[in-house]
Amino acid sequence: MGIRSRIITLFAAAVMLVNLSGCGQLSKPAKPEINPPLTTNTTPSVDPAKVSEAEEFFRRGLRDYQSYNYKEAIANFDQAIAADPTNFKVYTAKGIALCFNGDYQGGMAMIQKTLAMKDDYVPAYYDMAMAYKLQSNYDQALYWFERTIQGDPHNTWSYYGIATIYADRRQTEESLRYLQKAIALDQGVKAVAQGQDHFSYMRNMKEFQTLVR
Repeated sequence: MGIRSRIITLFAAAVMLVNLSGCGQLSKPAKPEINPPLTTNTTPSVDPAKVSEAEEFFRRGLRDYQSYNYKEAIANFDQAIAADPTNFKVYTAKGIALCFNGDYQGGMAMIQKTLAMKDDYVPAYYDMAMAYKLQSNYDQALYWFERTIQGDPHNTWSYYGIATIYADRRQTEESLRYLQKAIALDQGVKAVAQGQDHFSYMRNMKEFQTLVR
């Protein structure tokens, strides 16, 4: 993935905390390699001051993550976890930051930790999709993008992520179909698609030009 493509892809990943649910299913979705376990209900009480402290570190971590400062983001997420280990959303945030920093095994373990605490937390599905996509495991990425869409039919960047995978596979019809869904949700997708290498072979196609103009 080129630097420009990586940056734009990260911009899409920055929406990981939006609510996520579904367009049509893939014809044969890949079986997930990681199955979220059932949610446990053993949640210890936490000092409200620590909860507030954890939220502040969490917000700092997100700002660093969205500025591509992964190490700083991870450090802030660690502080958030230390203050409030019950804050399930911090683990997946740290996980995707670890993945973008090159630690896929550690990152996916953190995302899975969120799913172990709250198995219906849809942003973690998106993070899992991105983690697989970064490793070019496209079958698993498709599965998790689709699962994300099932949780939030308005998750623009899951549709877009699927469109890029199909484009890379030269499955033009499927790619354009998902790209159209993404654009229908956010017109800003047009500029992103125009700038990414995924769609370079489509540049002169009338169908693509009609979508992004």
